[in-house]
Amino acid sequence: MKHPCSNTPCRHGASLIEAVIAIGVLAVAIPVVFGTLAEAGKSALAAQAETRSTWIIPACMDEIRASRAGHPQFFTPTTTGQTFPPTGEIWVLAFSPGGQPIGRLTPALYDKGTKELNGQTVRYIAALGSSMIPAKPGTTPMLRVDISLEFPAAAAAEKRRKLDYHTRIP
Repeated sequence: MKHPCSNTPCRHGASLIEAVIAIGVLAVAIPVVFGTLAEAGKSALAAQAETRSTWIIPACMDEIRASRAGHPQFFTPTTTGQTFPPTGEIWVLAFSPGGQPIGRLTPALYDKGTKELNGQTVRYIAALGSSMIPAKPGTTPMLRVDISLEFPAAAAAEKRRKLDYHTRIP
């Protein structure tokens, strides 16, 4: 009786070289795939933040206007032409994942980050500030308003991603 592989060379399984090449390909491909997934996640967070900014920035501007009118919900009253926040304060608002204002953050919560405020999930933080723009003769003095939308809110301040918005108000 003849063995089925007696006249032709038979190969059973993979050689050591083929196995090493396959492991090498996987060693390169797997980190690339996971890196791509991580970047996609960061891009999704940034896209969500940009989408929510259409609600968050107007809410911040409403609070600034209410402060200047003397009836703010979260901050201290200011007057027209006065820069904010007043010396010694920070103006920082926490926002829900849907872009709704939750409340004011303390400096400590702002620095270390927070996941919840008043029993609600915090996803975004908006830091507000202003500076006086020198007026030219015959023009109305203006304030430069700076709003920095920061996310994710749970991260420490130095690790958050930021979207900066600027406008001017009299």
